Amino acid sequence: MCTSMQIKSLEGDVFWGRTMDFADSFFHPTNPKGGQQLPGKITSFPRGVKIPSQTPDWTTQYAATGVGVAGTFGLFDGVNEHGLAGDMQVLVEATTASQESLAERGLKGVFATEYVAYILTTCKTVADVRAAAAKTGILEDSAARGIPLHYAFVDETGAGVVLEPTDHGAFKIYDNVGAMTNSPEYGYHTTNLRNYVSLDTTNRGDGSKLGDYHVQPIEFGTGYGMFGLPGDYTSPSRFVRAMVVSRNLPPFHRAEGIQQLYNCFKTVMVPEGLGRDADNADRTDSTQYWAGFDLAKRTVVVQDSHYMTPTVKTVDPTVTEVTYQDLDKSFAPHVI
Repeated sequence: MCTSMQIKSLEGDVFWGRTMDFADSFFHPTNPKGGQQLPGKITSFPRGVKIPSQTPDWTTQYAATGVGVAGTFGLFDGVNEHGLAGDMQVLVEATTASQESLAERGLKGVFATEYVAYILTTCKTVADVRAAAAKTGILEDSAARGIPLHYAFVDETGAGVVLEPTDHGAFKIYDNVGAMTNSPEYGYHTTNLRNYVSLDTTNRGDGSKLGDYHVQPIEFGTGYGMFGLPGDYTSPSRFVRAMVVSRNLPPFHRAEGIQQLYNCFKTVMVPEGLGRDADNADRTDSTQYWAGFDLAKRTVVVQDSHYMTPTVKTVDPTVTEVTYQDLDKSFAPHVI
């Protein structure tokens, strides 16, 4: 389970983010009966460095930073020096293929876990991403541990794309309408959204008429314009909430962008304990961290679910090697 969404300020600056919902943790200890703690790090890529991938090596063209795992060359999410951001999420329908199968179709194979890093270090814009997706496919990847993945990208203009490798490792390409979650495939979510055309932000203070009978509203009709908004944590419901909430914000200035983005994500963050495996009650999907991106500033803000203090990192085009940095694990409240 994961969710991504984007919003735009009055000045036209784009803010985009994602929740990482998983049973394994990245920055805090977890119940060993339920999952493992991966060595999550803020990972930065320099320009002009050859990445020693298990696939054919690639050379970075642009600096990028985001969340990854120590000692690897993948990113779960990130942003580059041109304001292109993206993430990976689970999609059960995703496929992979062998190097030979992809080569027969004229496609370059890239590992699923390295695809976000590959795109962010070689593309400037969503138009570049679309062109790259038409020439690449997803290889069988032991590092993914059998977890099938799809991808969302957005650039600083607000253009977005969703890439789903559902054609024997090759991509189906969709316009990103502003949010992405998990299965089913993306076309399902945009169709399902049409079931909620009656939702609006207007309270029902006057009640309504049933023939000649006047129905008085409960509590002044507050919130009844959103009656029927799904509240569970399934992928289709999170997609609808993400779209409705992010598209109904009051106008805001760019200085408020990260705060407004975080407030949107409160509606889709999954508490621990609500998504337990049927065969292992100790294993529970929940929001492990939240990452918010200021695309204009090329900055990421990361907050782990167990540490309230956010860590802020801006892309540094002067770095000369791939670097790994720890998240701030302090809790620094303002006590009065």
